[in-house]
Amino acid sequence: MIVEQFLSGFHAGDAVGNSVLYFHKFLIGRGIESRIVALTIDADLRSQAVYLRDYVENPRALKIYHFAIASPLSEYFVGAPGKKVLLYHNVTPSRFFTGFSTQLENLTKKAREELMQVKEHCDFFIADSIFNAGELRELGVGDVFVFPVMIDDCDYNGPISRSFAGLFRDGRENIIFVGRITPNKKIEDLIKILSFYKKYLSPAVRLIVAGNTHTLPRYYYALRDLAQRLQLEARDLVFTSHLPMDEFLAVYGMADVFVSMSEHEGFCLPLIESCRFELPVVAYDAGAVGETLAGAGMLLARKDIAAAAALIERVLNDSLLRERLRQSARQRFASYQQQARPEILLSYLEKL
Repeated sequence: MIVEQFLSGFHAGDAVGNSVLYFHKFLIGRGIESRIVALTIDADLRSQAVYLRDYVENPRALKIYHFAIASPLSEYFVGAPGKKVLLYHNVTPSRFFTGFSTQLENLTKKAREELMQVKEHCDFFIADSIFNAGELRELGVGDVFVFPVMIDDCDYNGPISRSFAGLFRDGRENIIFVGRITPNKKIEDLIKILSFYKKYLSPAVRLIVAGNTHTLPRYYYALRDLAQRLQLEARDLVFTSHLPMDEFLAVYGMADVFVSMSEHEGFCLPLIESCRFELPVVAYDAGAVGETLAGAGMLLARKDIAAAAALIERVLNDSLLRERLRQSARQRFASYQQQARPEILLSYLEKL
């Protein structure tokens, strides 16, 4: 058996990229020939993958296309020989990028068009959530195998930067959000919650947003402008940008609650990471959020800044509730680990 995984960008710290690498290493450990093919590859990952331009076609290989954005890979995949699997990670609706990036607005529109074309040339379909499987079924795909994004738990057992964590241990409660700084994540709502919380509940709170700030500069600077207009100081709101792993782990280690007001999520791996660290979660119930949490955390049915702040205040101060949330997080992570075993995905692929 030969398995080849294709993705547009193979990047360190990216949920899809990490899942692809984890499965690649698992396959090699099982003595199965495996390759990763990408258009762009981070420097520290180049030993693990091959550029599409250097790829030598193998018609006997089972090819998996990790689809999340428009890419020249789509044209290649349509014409590629052999059995082909579409693994759908969702495409962010273009409306979220209107006014922030014409390029991303057009790219996400094109991705939807490419998805329609690619699906006609694939033999099998996988989605990493029931929510994403529903999107494929709306496009006429009948049978979809649901299998979550994988993580290597060993990655989370590494050393924590104590010096970085020490910067935020000053008696304040730390609210965190982990993810890309893009409009669908609605980070402006987090900033409004922070402002409300400081004004009406307690000034001893901080929001830490851990994610790449360079993807969409116009949106990032709009967020900074909002924070300034709400009279939030640098010590109130921290954008970390991309972090090395020891500092990334420190963010989870010093956090008191994970909060998400995102309006579109195809899976949302940081929810699983929060469960892994037994971190209480408060999240707006959009897309696959409720499905991914599966009973762990506190869900918000509607957007209400005051209600969200009040719920966060309760989570931070109610010790019995925090303990129940820790227990539900442990249970959810244990169930996720069973659901996301690479052996399950391999057994599915072996039947194709």
